[in-house]
Amino acid sequence: MDTAHILQFVDEVLSANTGKHLNDLQRGIIEGILKRQKYSDIANTYGCTAGHAKDVGYELLHMLSDIFGEPVDKRNLKSVLKRQSTIKIALNNSNNIEGNSNTINYINGCSELPTPTPDKSQPATPDY
Repeated sequence: MDTAHILQFVDEVLSANTGKHLNDLQRGIIEGILKRQKYSDIANTYGCTAGHAKDVGYELLHMLSDIFGEPVDKRNLKSVLKRQSTIKIALNNSNNIEGNSNTINYINGCSELPTPTPDKSQPATPDY
């Protein structure tokens, strides 16, 4: 999963659970953490102090911990996001299998309608 997909996934999860989208600094923090950057380097890129970037990062990782139900920190962010995105994809696919998608029950590639085979276990219905 590339960084753009990871950021999209986190934004969707965060939005679904908090009603808020990632801001530029939060996006930069996730991207920076995945690139093993220090908060001071991320702060320089976004024109804020290292302390502010660290506070925002801590808050973001804490929200993700609450959402995913497991501890999320700088060291395990990548593995947690990979695992959680796989779980989300699996859940989405299973929801579609359970009937949330359109299903075609019969496709006839011939120009003639099929002739039904009589069910010999059922009594014949009389024509009135």
